[in-house]
Amino acid sequence: MTKSCVRHSGRILVFVILLAPAVILVASGVERQLGAAAAGWIAALPVAFAVAVLAVRLDAGNRAAAAMALSAAGHVPAQITFAASFAAALRCRGLPASALAATAGYTAASLLLAMIPPHARLAAAIIALMIGPRLIARPPAPLTTTPRGSNRDTTVSCLAAGLIVTATMLTTRIAGPVAAGTIAAFPTMSATLAISIALRSGQPAAINALQGLARSLPCYLSFALVIAVTAPTLPLLASGAIGLVACTATGRLTWRTLPHRIPAAADQ
Repeated sequence: MTKSCVRHSGRILVFVILLAPAVILVASGVERQLGAAAAGWIAALPVAFAVAVLAVRLDAGNRAAAAMALSAAGHVPAQITFAASFAAALRCRGLPASALAATAGYTAASLLLAMIPPHARLAAAIIALMIGPRLIARPPAPLTTTPRGSNRDTTVSCLAAGLIVTATMLTTRIAGPVAAGTIAAFPTMSATLAISIALRSGQPAAINALQGLARSLPCYLSFALVIAVTAPTLPLLASGAIGLVACTATGRLTWRTLPHRIPAAADQ
């Protein structure tokens, strides 16, 4: 590895360490005001993924970043499987078993997706986005909660985000960008938030957060597809800006589908 690559990698990891707690803090504030589903929607936005794209682009070039983004876009069905498996297991199992079931579901879905062509994966992604929220039945839980933030949540989010970006870069070098897309698509921030919410607010609230994850994934898919198309030909900032616009436009639509409310004056 060249000194330039080491320098870029170090700066990116520092950026992740600063960014991850910011996402968790925003999600916690949103959870307090609008509920766990809205917090899950925030955590599922392609923030860590965007950093992973930047890392791969600086480390391996434009085409590698585009291939990784296309691969990640095709893993939306695996992300839906993760959320649905997590929610289903939470209804009858403890938190550790639920996290393991979700990880196993993501892995199994990823292996199945690897057997079909890329265009078929994208078609499966669109179908998964249509049926995904219906697979996670929202439990009868209060829309708003009173989350108690902790240093543990911040530390775990930093470690998880840094780990996924590092693993994405290493996988790109060892196995190529398509394999790296499987790593980058793993819903790390969402998993961290869902576990945290389950510990402090209970399983119904965590299931609501996973519902938010499922409804936020169109934003992720639109961002990933834009990067896959534009990264080989456009400058870094231009490609990222177009991806951000696509993500924001999609987000305006998906946000309206969330089961959230703004507290009335009597609630405050």
